[in-house]
Amino acid sequence: MLIRYRVMAFTTATLLIVLVFVGIPLQVAAGRPGVVNVVGTLHGFLYIVYLVTAFQLTRRLGIPKWQMLLVLLAGTVPFCAFVAERKMTRRFELLVPPSQKSAKSADPVAAGTAGRSSAIRQRWLSPRALMLHVEVLVVAPACALAGWWQATRALAGNELSWVYSVEWPIFAGLALFGWWHLVHEDPDAYRARRWRARERRATAAEPSESMLPVDVEPETGLWAAALAAGVAVELLIGIVALVLVPFGRASGWVPQRGAAVYGVHATLGLFLALGALAFLVRVRRFGRIARISAWSGGVCIVLASIGGLMTEPDSVVRFLGIALMFVGTVLAGSAYLVPIVLRARASSQVSPASGGGMAAPGDLAATPSVAKGERPPSAAPVSPRA
Repeated sequence: MLIRYRVMAFTTATLLIVLVFVGIPLQVAAGRPGVVNVVGTLHGFLYIVYLVTAFQLTRRLGIPKWQMLLVLLAGTVPFCAFVAERKMTRRFELLVPPSQKSAKSADPVAAGTAGRSSAIRQRWLSPRALMLHVEVLVVAPACALAGWWQATRALAGNELSWVYSVEWPIFAGLALFGWWHLVHEDPDAYRARRWRARERRATAAEPSESMLPVDVEPETGLWAAALAAGVAVELLIGIVALVLVPFGRASGWVPQRGAAVYGVHATLGLFLALGALAFLVRVRRFGRIARISAWSGGVCIVLASIGGLMTEPDSVVRFLGIALMFVGTVLAGSAYLVPIVLRARASSQVSPASGGGMAAPGDLAATPSVAKGERPPSAAPVSPRA
């Protein structure tokens, strides 16, 4: 369940970043709605899958409702899905499953009419149930109205609204499904998945793991160092190409002036993208720091590559592409520097302090211990006359 949620969080976050920072500027500045139509539609349908996986995970972890709402809405704000994924992963790691399940209470139906009426009141009229009723009465009609509005826009000639006219009723159906499932949830199961304040305080009071230096694998450090060096070289060559290649050149993939530097810049960017992809493939067997660095750097390299493709036409889109290339390259280099900095910090905290007359561990082990009143083993016997 956690893996499904993380995959959908990364997917929706990446698509939303491309939509907001690439598709919308292209549509507004250059009048090219192709990226918005494709990426926006894909993000809309995959966001439904994200809602299902996020709802399942937050319900199993006992997340409060206001936090659950923030996690569900994280797929609609750029970069917020990455933050939500990190928070949910930490909450999952802190969760300790109970050693034994709580015993089921006796069936209230067997107790007669009084037990049956008590069970009905607990299911439908409890404070939690009333809150669920209010929520579904707000969310489901709002989604239905949004679907109707999109249908009217589609009938008026907006072809993209046909997709949203189907998507909003699906959201309303998901709200009804979640309401029905939560209302009919077993009370013991609901109490078992709730977080207790005493357990949270006890877990937060353990400073041992949080005070230890972050462990970064050696192979992660090598991959990150190689990619960070490649990003730095790519940035320098890009600056040289920006100086040599005229900004107001004619449209085309290869400029007439500075073609050699332009070709080196594009070739190095291709190899850098392949290296980032290889790091993403190998990152599955590394730690969390490596995965965060690989995904962040890969997304930023994709943004820089899209910016490079935007420099072909002679228009304001070229300026946006150059800015996107610069920002994406700087962010990618910063993402790949994180494991290097953490590994250096961990090494400085673990290794013994040098200087100040302190001997190294090997020197201490090689030096024999000399007790008080004893002579060293290598010393020659001294005669009384001497």
